[in-house]
Amino acid sequence: MSEAVEQQSEFQEPVEAVLEQVDSALAVLAVTGDGHLVARAERKDIPSKRMAAMGSSLMSLGNTITKELSMGNCKNVISENEEGVVVFMQITPKTVLVSVASDNAALGMLLSASRRCIDKINENLENQ
Repeated sequence: MSEAVEQQSEFQEPVEAVLEQVDSALAVLAVTGDGHLVARAERKDIPSKRMAAMGSSLMSLGNTITKELSMGNCKNVISENEEGVVVFMQITPKTVLVSVASDNAALGMLLSASRRCIDKINENLENQ
């Protein structure tokens, strides 16, 4: 059994909670650094596998940029778009949270809910 499948239970409930907390949230994914899906919750069908791969790649690029600038590790990357926002946040050194919302005005709520999600996942992992 893969590590991603074994960890899914620690990730799934907090990921689902983001959709409950943010009305305009469309999808939330927890992905591994090598682009595998760990957990997901969706209101709208999105290309989850592709988002998993892109999310891990984007966080890796963010880390490369911040290290080059001697700014430490990248905590999150935010993509503000014409029809919404996508937030990429580091959960652990090996996992990333990808949150998608259909409303730019929801950025603050999405960031807050995503941070609570990450805190809960890390708490779950510590209590294993």
